[in-house]
Amino acid sequence: MLNRSAVVIGHELAFFGWLKTTGKSSDDIETLRQTSDRVVYLIPACHFSEEIDEVVEDLFEEIFLRELRAWQPDESHWPDTGDFSLFTRWFTVDGVQAVEDVGRGGIDEERP
Repeated sequence: MLNRSAVVIGHELAFFGWLKTTGKSSDDIETLRQTSDRVVYLIPACHFSEEIDEVVEDLFEEIFLRELRAWQPDESHWPDTGDFSLFTRWFTVDGVQAVEDVGRGGIDEERP
C-alpha cells in the first residue's frame, strides 16, 4: 500500500461552459465532454473523508492549475484559481482513502 490517498477529479458542466469561452467550438466541447476521462491525483495519506476534504481545500489551487493547463494552455483565458467555490462548481471530487499499487516495476515520474 502506498502512503497516499487519492482524489478523482471529474468535470462539471460549468467547466465546459468556461471552456467554450476560450474559443473551442461547441462540437469540440461536446466531444470532449463525452470522452473526458477523470483524473486521479495522489494526496497525502488520509484516514477519514473529512481529512480528504481538508487536504483538497489545501491543494485545490494546484489541482485547478493542472486541469486548466491540460485543457487550455493559454493562461490568458484562465480564471482566478484562488477561488475555492469556483473549483467546487467546476469539478467533482471523489476521495479514495487507500491506494494499492499492483503494477509491475517501479513508478516513474513523467513531467509534461
